[in-house]
Amino acid sequence: MRRKLSAIPLALCTALAAVAVGVPAQADPVGTLACPSIPATHDPAITLTVYRVARAHDVNDKVLLSAFEAGWVESHMNNLPCGDKTSLGVFQQRWDYGWGTPEQIMDPVYATTQYVTRAIVCDNDNPGYTAGQVAQCVQRSGFPDRYDQVAAKARTLLAEAARTHAIAGGSSTDVTGDGRDDVLTFTQNALADVYVATSTGSAFAGTSTKWNDFFSIGGETASTGDVNGDGRDDIVTFAHSNTGDVYVALSNGSSFGGGQKWHDWFAPGAEIGAVGDVDGDGRDDLVAFTHNPAGDVYVALSTGTSFGPGQKWHEFFSPFGEYPAVGDVDGDGKADLITFTQGFAADVIVARSTGTSFGGAQKWHDLFAVGAEQPRVGDIDGDGKDDIVTFTCNADADVYAAISTGTAFTGTTVKWNDFFCLTGEFPYLADVDGDGRDDIVVFTKGNLNDVYVGLSTGTSFGPGVKWHDFFGLNGEVTL
Repeated sequence: MRRKLSAIPLALCTALAAVAVGVPAQADPVGTLACPSIPATHDPAITLTVYRVARAHDVNDKVLLSAFEAGWVESHMNNLPCGDKTSLGVFQQRWDYGWGTPEQIMDPVYATTQYVTRAIVCDNDNPGYTAGQVAQCVQRSGFPDRYDQVAAKARTLLAEAARTHAIAGGSSTDVTGDGRDDVLTFTQNALADVYVATSTGSAFAGTSTKWNDFFSIGGETASTGDVNGDGRDDIVTFAHSNTGDVYVALSNGSSFGGGQKWHDWFAPGAEIGAVGDVDGDGRDDLVAFTHNPAGDVYVALSTGTSFGPGQKWHEFFSPFGEYPAVGDVDGDGKADLITFTQGFAADVIVARSTGTSFGGAQKWHDLFAVGAEQPRVGDIDGDGKDDIVTFTCNADADVYAAISTGTAFTGTTVKWNDFFCLTGEFPYLADVDGDGRDDIVVFTKGNLNDVYVGLSTGTSFGPGVKWHDFFGLNGEVTL
């Protein structure tokens, strides 16, 4: 059984602070010791938690940026068990000034909630404020100009957290069960609506067809998968935060039912949640990547009506900075683990499922999805084995693919399309025409909100064709 997150106990905070300055742990109460230094780098788990909590409160871009400016100035985005006078945590909040107990302040979810709720009020009362001025309004620092001065760094951290939260290697989206993948959008705002446009085989039909009126709020991770094995893909959302809840809404072919809790502790905090059939029983299961230095991977198997307890299936796979995904790369009917290391190395590592665990990590490609390209996983040639695709999503708008042989991915610079997915657009893979080959789909977002498709021929993707002229608005999560 996985242990739930909790705020760092008071005694532990005291011990950590004391050790940091080399005095006995019992010498001073928590929060009275100054930090000897602040870490030079941020804690990725903290930045992701701040991002998710802020999104859950439906904050605007300015308030979101202000949280990252405040977090960087105060702690370099680390959950510090020490600080000036009674200051603690990522935002250096003071328990004797009404921010909460020391234990609460050391809980980054609580601390971020306290920050953003105050920041929303400051922004509403002072609409002309900059992000830094909003931060100062909340923090009341003796050095009010510091927050705006770190805007560039805060934007970099914010972009990193947003990218990590949006990791989407791919999942099937056939919500009607007709063999053709459809498109979905989750508004993830106060309304939390879910809209669907179903595939006709040559277009997506439906502009404002609501399939659920409250599912997956901001900060949660929305996904899809056939969790009950009826041939129709359902919707799944990971709540993250300190609850770790996972909700499911089953598809009946024309709408999604009400959200039901299928797990009460999975992929909490800054973990990455995914969906795939890892045991090959026809029902999609849950996968969680801790995405930290430990690199653990947990699985919760579907029973058809709930997910079983989380169990560790791998002890080191896809640490932070890599891009994890799941897919059946060897064609045995069981979803495997894939991670794209990205950066300059750009390796692709696979750990195959045995049905009860994931095997050892093996390099299947040594140069794919370079830098910040957007990788996806899907069977693009229709041979039953999932392949890998990467979108440059820049001015070149190239799409490259490497085909699975069952033991490796072949092809390094094999271009399958030379103009698809520009900057700011969101690409995906889906078998939209039902021919057994995954095609490329892109949501343009921006002012047009078009959806384009490039059909797979088995050896390349055809030119982009508009399949919908208004779907997936800015800020929505599209699949």
